[in-house]
Amino acid sequence: MKCIREFVVRVSLGFAILIPAAMVLPLSTPLSAEEANARLRRPVVSDWSHRHVLFPESQDFWATAAFQRDVRWMNTWYLRHPHTWWPIYPRGPFSTHSNNPSHRDWSVSLGTGTYGPLMDFRFTISTQSGYGSVNTTDQGSGTFLATVGSLTNTAGADIGTYPLYPKGAANPSTSPAGAFNYNDFIYYTTNPPLDVDGLLFRNTAGTTEINIWGNSTNNYSYYDHTSAGYGTQLTAAGTFTDNFDPGGGQTFPAKYVFDIVSTPSCTNDYVAIGIPATPASAGQANIVGYNNLYTGTGGLCGTGSPTVKFAYASGTGEVPASLSLSLDGTKIAYIENLLSGSSYFHVLKIGTTGSNGTSAIASVVPGTGNNATDTRVLLSPDGGTTKQSSTTAPFIVYTTGDANDVAYATTYTWTSGGSGYLYKIKNVFSGAPAIVWSAAINAVPSAPVYDLTSNRIFFTDSNGRIDYVTDNGTTASAVTYSSVLASGTISENPPIVDSTNQKVYGCFNSNGSNAIVVQATTNLAGVVSVPVGTASTYYTGPYSPEFNYAWYTGVGTPMMYVVGTGAGSTPTLYSVGFTGGVMNSTVSSSAPLVSASGTDASPPTEFYNDSLHKDYLFIGVDNNCIATTGGGTGGCVMSLDITSGFPTINASTTALPATGGTTGIIIDNQSTAAQASSIYYATKTGTTLVKATQSALQ
Repeated sequence: MKCIREFVVRVSLGFAILIPAAMVLPLSTPLSAEEANARLRRPVVSDWSHRHVLFPESQDFWATAAFQRDVRWMNTWYLRHPHTWWPIYPRGPFSTHSNNPSHRDWSVSLGTGTYGPLMDFRFTISTQSGYGSVNTTDQGSGTFLATVGSLTNTAGADIGTYPLYPKGAANPSTSPAGAFNYNDFIYYTTNPPLDVDGLLFRNTAGTTEINIWGNSTNNYSYYDHTSAGYGTQLTAAGTFTDNFDPGGGQTFPAKYVFDIVSTPSCTNDYVAIGIPATPASAGQANIVGYNNLYTGTGGLCGTGSPTVKFAYASGTGEVPASLSLSLDGTKIAYIENLLSGSSYFHVLKIGTTGSNGTSAIASVVPGTGNNATDTRVLLSPDGGTTKQSSTTAPFIVYTTGDANDVAYATTYTWTSGGSGYLYKIKNVFSGAPAIVWSAAINAVPSAPVYDLTSNRIFFTDSNGRIDYVTDNGTTASAVTYSSVLASGTISENPPIVDSTNQKVYGCFNSNGSNAIVVQATTNLAGVVSVPVGTASTYYTGPYSPEFNYAWYTGVGTPMMYVVGTGAGSTPTLYSVGFTGGVMNSTVSSSAPLVSASGTDASPPTEFYNDSLHKDYLFIGVDNNCIATTGGGTGGCVMSLDITSGFPTINASTTALPATGGTTGIIIDNQSTAAQASSIYYATKTGTTLVKATQSALQ
């Protein structure tokens, strides 16, 4: 059955083409109840990827017709045009909660995982050598507390893997055997990055303790202690190198809306997030989802709390990056990363019978006591000999009905200066997922982003470049590397592709002197860059920029907004203009987001409320929030009005407290239904998933 008003004919310059009815703006009246009931159900997926492939409106109807081949375009259209959310979209200003201040509707604990930066390390100290990986929480000014992780000795004594022994503190703690002082701190801005207390690792039996510490440049100590006393005691010139893993600490929740043509659903709508924690049955989950979302004062789903839809211990590794959802909402794709250096691509079909978990710390295994299914594919170019980590998210290429969907994923290793692979995976949501091809990359890559118009998969890399691979179906082209755009970068942030205008944007924390945003054409020509603050040596931002409503519509002054750095790594909001579609090489305006230096920020998230005719940015900062009203002086999430240009940012800025800052932020669009206009994010410390109603969304 065809949808009513599914297609219209627009005539221009003597010819006619078919375009979706949703593009005819504005429609004067919503559909009648009969028309709404006659339409096919239209779900909407909102996840990390929708901010990385953009479709600004175009007067080129041929180009617009080409976009319609991309299911993501239609999904994005609904996300950006709430007047198409029939039949409940209002034609006048909202009245529901219109005068309410920003407030938190609910928050739920996600257990012990932390959304701070992830780090790999390698060491060689005399006869001892090995590698490891740790999760961290940001302590500010380049200091990171390791909270969980492992060390693997590959040569010398104590060969094997040892988990991090946590609970270090700024004041050194004493190890359980009383052999060592330790604090589990990594000082990213100093050399050596470990002090004289260092990191402590301990086997699960508690019979062996290992302490690694440093006391001068290239001078490290490796000590072990067993019940028999001190064993290996080495203090020698050596190396201890650490690297930020790509994607660490900037995950996004994913939101599924069952049907945009009906009232928001308490049962079917849900939000899900991966957790960077080691899973355990009946214990910590590494993937969790909630429905019954619209709760709170006067809420559509009552005044209680959200309901756990599922809480799974999937595999044995962490899920540190963003999830991707199927168009029907029944399946989730994500990457499991093991501290041992392997990674798996997963497709999880959410269970509908039995027990699917009751909380983030009371998980179940998919398929055990429920009908969930969890299919995984080892991400290895040779079937397992070459181990590759992955802390990034998969990019899904949707097709109608999810048939023959494919995904792209990247893996990496920091060995020998860094390298990685790009994978194409077939039958993601429609059959048995399997690797189609892999392409070798001579640096550590970011998460991939696919552009249907150019048929290219783009990513940034640890050598400061924007690269792409062309998908030839069953084979891939060789990697096309750009010139080095940012020498000395430590960031691998996924690019943004403007599919309409065939432009690609990359963000880099350092080109030797500045943090920069780069714009290039999709053939990597026509490069222009803009500095957005001083170079950071220990944060991987600036993260993906956002664009104002005028950039999408072509009406008004198009601007790009990005959180760069100011003096002393101070998160600072910058705006950048355009001339004839080309990004300017100087910023237009800037203002600090914090009152003191040495802290990080989330990527900004833009939303245009076309009932209020307001354009907003939502940004989280980790500490020293400048907005003392509502935000406090710690971490916060801010709402900034960019409708008329660059916002005013001061102590009175609308904000909510967010302990340790926020992960990426997603929008739940706008609705007259109580509690159905929200933002979702996770806090980096205390590790909670939060739904907040913002006055900007009312």
